[in-house]
Amino acid sequence: MILKSKIKIAAFALTSLLYVTLSGCGKTMTYSDHLDEEDDQIENFIKDHHVTIAGTMPADSGDWVDSNGNEIYYLYASGKAEGLYYHQVKLGEGTTVPQKNWTAYVRYAGYTLTGTMRYNCTAQYSPDPQSFKITSDASGSTFGEGFQQAVKNLRVGGKCKVIIPFKIGNESNVTITGSTLSDAEEYRPMYYEIELVGLE
Repeated sequence: MILKSKIKIAAFALTSLLYVTLSGCGKTMTYSDHLDEEDDQIENFIKDHHVTIAGTMPADSGDWVDSNGNEIYYLYASGKAEGLYYHQVKLGEGTTVPQKNWTAYVRYAGYTLTGTMRYNCTAQYSPDPQSFKITSDASGSTFGEGFQQAVKNLRVGGKCKVIIPFKIGNESNVTITGSTLSDAEEYRPMYYEIELVGLE
């Protein structure tokens, strides 16, 4: 009787282990799965925040809110998986446009689309802005293609909000906890509030 019980227990344990192993294998996500998950996160953010998506960039600062008072985000032509979602809060002063190889000084806060803060360079946490060199394709920069494109739309003193899909996200950046993580490797879209403080 004891032997039968031990055999049953062993058989149950083996079955459970096999189930867990097979279940774990089944949960391996493909790149396509990550894209689908990202699309869902972005769509939920847009719905929850009552955002209007436009295929044409508004002409000036007064046109970035629709008739219902919802913020308008311009989606760059490359589309959902690679396109920057850009909302201009304030253009900034003057006519000087950020150029390649210039140094941009920015304050920003970066969040996951569920609202968890990941990166912070606002005056509350750092009195000095972060600086980075503007590049043509953002290669080698911790500030990725999407972030740089957003900054290139501003003038000094300008502010924007953006949704950045992971494919054009930061290559790496230091989080507020001090660890270095990569949005691209984590397949995580991000939401940023950015202010262009200066250029040189």
